[in-house]
Amino acid sequence: MPHSAELLEEGRRYEGHGVLDRALENYVRAAEEAADPSIVAEALTHQSRVHRCRSEWDSALETARRAQEIAITAKLDGSLVEATIAEGNVMICRGDFPEALAIFRRLADTSTDARVRGIALQNIGSILWQQGQLGAAERALSESLGWFQRAGYALGEAIALNNHGRITLERGNLELAKQLLTQARQAARAIEDAELTALVALNYAAALDAGGDHRGAIQEASTALGYFRASGNRWREIECLRLIGTVSERLGDRADAIRCHQHALNVAEQIGARHDIRVIREFLSRVGRSMPAAISQ
Repeated sequence: MPHSAELLEEGRRYEGHGVLDRALENYVRAAEEAADPSIVAEALTHQSRVHRCRSEWDSALETARRAQEIAITAKLDGSLVEATIAEGNVMICRGDFPEALAIFRRLADTSTDARVRGIALQNIGSILWQQGQLGAAERALSESLGWFQRAGYALGEAIALNNHGRITLERGNLELAKQLLTQARQAARAIEDAELTALVALNYAAALDAGGDHRGAIQEASTALGYFRASGNRWREIECLRLIGTVSERLGDRADAIRCHQHALNVAEQIGARHDIRVIREFLSRVGRSMPAAISQ
């Protein structure tokens, strides 16, 4: 068991630095070698998270559900909750919002653990935001931050600051959004979470764009894009391409805007990101109609 536990810890270090292939190797070995069902369930849950980051939805769901089965058989309530969270996160990435919302509302209603309630509310807020329910989303995210602070969960607090900053931006409070995102960047760097640092950079790019600094926005978004491409996180790559394309349109470069969104659409279709497919197609339909017709020779 000590060897399996060491494999888990090594996997977490690799994952934290975005080296997902090596992280997955460690998690797979830990699950195969462990005799303790709690270690197996934890390793499978970590595998689910890596598969999700790599947009491998079917594998992510399979490993999360296998972890739940092991947890149920061994009566490991904590492991069951973590594996259930992993499943809900996959649903969000795929755009299966009703299913994800049901999972996280159930956790929020039934869990007495401050950290778990914070995670559930954070994800509820994220779903509501993507559905355009900004007020309800902001309330959920704010409540989530309180639970994370009560639990002393530093990663959760950093995520909450990032998400709260983005939704504050959506509600038009640019200066507060920048303050929150600056705090989120500092928190992400303090815990050495490269993925979250890149995600904060993407949201800060959106804030720069809203403030009129379009060149700075493209630079920040491109930095985030570089990280997500290197780590194989294709779902986040879509977000970066969409933002760069949107900013390019504002700068008058409609051809580049279309190229970015077409590339994003190709990735979204490859990984089955339903919500992104719909949004990107709407953008391409609108911008494509406004492009001047080509002159035939």
